[in-house]
Amino acid sequence: MNRIFVHKSWDLLLLLIVIVAFLLRFWRFTDIPFTFDELSAMSRTVYDNFRDLIKYGVIEKDTHPAGVQVFMYYWIRMFGEAEWVVKLPFMLMGLASVWAAYAIAKLWFNATTAILTAACIATLQLFVLYSQIARPYASGLFLTLMMVYFWSRYFLKDYKLTDLVLFILFAALSSYNHHFSLLFAAIVGFSGLWFVSKDKRRAYVFAGIAIFILYIPHLPVFFAQLQKGGIGGWLAKPSPWFLFQFFAWLFHYSVWVLLVLAGGFSLLYFTSRKEAGIIKKRIRLFMLSWFLLPVIIGYAYSVLFEPVIQYSLLIFSTPYLFMLLFSYVGNARKRYLVPVVLLILIVNSLTLIFTREHYKVFYKQPFEHVVKDALTLERKNPQNVQIINNYVPYYTEYYFRKYGRTLPFLTVRNKDISTARFKKILTEIQENIVITSGLGSNYFQVIKEQFPHWTGYDRGFTFEEYVFAKTLPPDNSELYRVLISETPFNNDNANGWKFDREKLVWDSAAQAYIYEVSPQQEYSLQFKNPLNQMINNIYVFIDIEAEIKIVDSLTDAALVAEIKKEGETVRWLAGNFKDFNLKPGTWQKVFLTVDMQTAMNDKNKLDNSLAFKMFLWNKNKSRFLVKNIKIYIRPGNPYRYVLFTDIPKK
Repeated sequence: MNRIFVHKSWDLLLLLIVIVAFLLRFWRFTDIPFTFDELSAMSRTVYDNFRDLIKYGVIEKDTHPAGVQVFMYYWIRMFGEAEWVVKLPFMLMGLASVWAAYAIAKLWFNATTAILTAACIATLQLFVLYSQIARPYASGLFLTLMMVYFWSRYFLKDYKLTDLVLFILFAALSSYNHHFSLLFAAIVGFSGLWFVSKDKRRAYVFAGIAIFILYIPHLPVFFAQLQKGGIGGWLAKPSPWFLFQFFAWLFHYSVWVLLVLAGGFSLLYFTSRKEAGIIKKRIRLFMLSWFLLPVIIGYAYSVLFEPVIQYSLLIFSTPYLFMLLFSYVGNARKRYLVPVVLLILIVNSLTLIFTREHYKVFYKQPFEHVVKDALTLERKNPQNVQIINNYVPYYTEYYFRKYGRTLPFLTVRNKDISTARFKKILTEIQENIVITSGLGSNYFQVIKEQFPHWTGYDRGFTFEEYVFAKTLPPDNSELYRVLISETPFNNDNANGWKFDREKLVWDSAAQAYIYEVSPQQEYSLQFKNPLNQMINNIYVFIDIEAEIKIVDSLTDAALVAEIKKEGETVRWLAGNFKDFNLKPGTWQKVFLTVDMQTAMNDKNKLDNSLAFKMFLWNKNKSRFLVKNIKIYIRPGNPYRYVLFTDIPKK
């Protein structure tokens, strides 16, 4: 009777963990929009036949194995393309992974290790986030866990053929899922050679051969992708501190998460019964290698060849780090274990919601957001709104289909549109209002020149969204930039400006002084100021606007901005006159925008050693005139990268 009660209490605790995991993953799950990666995969499911799907949807336009793409192709054909429908199997696999991790930990260690591991997988953002994304991460987590589960049963439950066959099946599926789940399957497979008994070694080797045979149909795809340009390529090289950065993100950048885990571990360690055994020591060593080897291999490949490693790829191996850690706790007493588990669930969930702002950040994706906002604007301004973005057309068209309405839209994606050409396109737009999303910071001033009323601004993970109008709509307020400095041609107050006043010429038409840049001047009209006197944080854009009249169409000059640290250049940017296709004899504007977040490499540290410098660079030493130069500041985007970085303090 007592044993039945113990089992039921463990089951109830596991049930509580699964309920919390369900709530965190399925919170408003019908409202979760698609991410860039998901829409990219969706756009590659439009082919009429399987052959084209593999050729164009996998080999030519993707770097992942074909497994998930093929699954999505048939899933969408059967059940439709609604976001929640496409995400559902991945969310369910993410949820099932909580149980699978519990089962593995219980097989090798005990219920205490299993419960603590499940509690972490249920509540940490790494596992919640990727359960909500229809990409090969939740699926890979589930498949590799099931592979390890049957691999473990094979060694611990009398070498049953059923377990070996299921290990082969899930290892093969893992290989088709993602290159890193393939790598993980290979590492686990080789680990088995140290566990298998001599009389079963031949069967185990044949199992490895069977897995390879099942993967053979995919080899042409793998080699074609490798020949095309590798299996990565768009990421930046990892920092030497990559692993430490991953752990900071894994634990929600929260001291409370670390305190609860460390405190809970200490309490349980000193109050529990310990277990010994050679096999436990051996599996601990291999679980450590299961976590470290993918990191080492991925990091080395990223540094030596091309970047591939990112936090998502560690989802397959991280559960075993928790199993390893909690295996040292021993068999904990329930009066201590239950409050520790409750604390883990509560603190991890609260930091996920409030410290990481997961639902606020992740549920606001740019592709849906701009379409919803544009449609709202269009209802107030019928047939008078156009979208301009930097997205693959399919992404915008998907949300037009979802909401059953369309609007004119222009994408600059992969079009290599020059600034001069873009300005011409803007003059041809008939609508009064444009809403933009995902454009580079340099587009703002160019658009504002043609649509001078800035009426809306929103921002989120990976995007800034702006609304501009030619004429201000009724009941609309206008947003303004802060003018921090302009050329003091008409007064003696330099305020950081340095120029030759003898070059000033009186313009009787404008009733103001203008500045003449002579062929003898390579550098002129310099502005320099300590950066921390201009801005309080890096989450701003600095806009520079120069009104220029060239005399010769061959003029080759640039508006230059620099960020300097103790005399060394940190960032150098230039707005070339030629990009704006200036015409001789007329006043026209040249723009340059400094995205301070990018310029400072996302490091929000401003001190007296940093200076901002702006000047004109007369490259081919031509003659031209300057009416004025203005320097503005406008709000930036502290949420641009926060899904994977610490959220800046308000």
